[in-house]
Amino acid sequence: MMSDIELQEELKSMKLTKSQMIVLDILRSSGQDGVTPKQLLDKVSFAPRTVRYALRKLLKKSLIKRVPCLQDMRQWIYVPA
Repeated sequence: MMSDIELQEELKSMKLTKSQMIVLDILRSSGQDGVTPKQLLDKVSFAPRTVRYALRKLLKKSLIKRVPCLQDMRQWIYVPA
């Protein structure tokens, strides 16, 4: 497990955008319970398109994971990797 300082240095080298950093911080603070895109939109003042883009880029960089929501199988829950 990385320390917070090591993680911050690693994230800087990945050149994340500000919106990606904010989405990642929200996901990290939510823990392993995860967050749906709708819940993310309620917490930030970004356009839905911005949140979708940030989630897609974070998934591509393997910083987050996507798991099915057991209450509503049409949705995904995003958790930190």
